[in-house]
Amino acid sequence: MRHFFIVLSFLVAGPVGAAETPWQDHADMLRTRLVSTSGDYKGEDGSVMLAWEAKLAPGWKTYWRSPGEAGLPVKVFQNDEALDVLYPLPERFELFGLETYGYSNAVMLPFRAAPAEAGTLKLTASFMVCKDICVPFDATYELPEAAGLEEFSPHDVRVDAWLKRGPDRAGDGGGDLEITNVKLTGIPGRQRLVVDARAAGQLDHADMFAEVNDMVHFGTPETRLLGDGRSKRFVLMAMTGSKKEDLLGQKARLTFTDGNGHAIERWITITR
Repeated sequence: MRHFFIVLSFLVAGPVGAAETPWQDHADMLRTRLVSTSGDYKGEDGSVMLAWEAKLAPGWKTYWRSPGEAGLPVKVFQNDEALDVLYPLPERFELFGLETYGYSNAVMLPFRAAPAEAGTLKLTASFMVCKDICVPFDATYELPEAAGLEEFSPHDVRVDAWLKRGPDRAGDGGGDLEITNVKLTGIPGRQRLVVDARAAGQLDHADMFAEVNDMVHFGTPETRLLGDGRSKRFVLMAMTGSKKEDLLGQKARLTFTDGNGHAIERWITITR
C-alpha cells in the first residue's frame, strides 16, 4: 500500500457511566468511543447491543468491512475474537488514485457482544484512517458491568438510526428489494459479475457492492435501467491483480441499495 505511515495508539478508556466510555483522541485525526444501548436491545442469546463511534477530522476517512483498493476495515474484538459489526452502507472515495469504501465526518458501527460476567466489559478495536497518509490504530475500551442492560440509554435513538443505514440480511429492506439474477462472464483475470436487481421505487441512484475475498476487488459498476425503470443491471469488473483468480463457484456477498434509504445483503454462489 502506498503512502503508508505507522502510528499505533494503545489508549485505554475507562468507564464513566453505563452508557459510554470517554472519548479517545487519536493524533488529532479522529476521536472514538464505545456507547451502549438500553436493555430493550438485549438479544435472545443474552447479548447486548453496543456501537463503536468515531468523529473524524476534516478530510480523514475510515473504512468499511471491505475497504477496496486501500485501507483496513474497522474491527472490534472481545476476548480476542472478532465480533460481527453491522456496518452501515459505505461511501465511495478515491484515495491516491485508488477506489475505497468507508466513512467520513462521523460514523457509528453497531455490534453485539456478550455481557460482562463480572466487573467491566472490555473490548478492543483496530482501525485505519487515511488522508495524505494512512495511519492504523488500536484502542481498548472498558464499559461498566451494566452496559447494555440498563432501563435507559441516551444512545438508543442514534444507534437505531445507524442500524437502519445497514443492509437487511433477510428481508426486502423495506423497499421491496430483490436481486433477481447473477451470472459470471469472461475468463479468469477478465471476469465480470452481471447482477440484475429490482425495487418498488426509482433506481436512479441505486448501487451494488460485491465482495468475494481479500484478493478480489470490484470497482464502481456500469449500470443501465431495465424494463419499466424498477429493475437495474450492474456490471462489476473483478480486479485480481497479477493473479488470474477464477471466481466460478466461489461465494460472493452482494449489497444492493436503491439509493432511497433501503438496502439488502445476500450471499450467492457464483455461476455462469
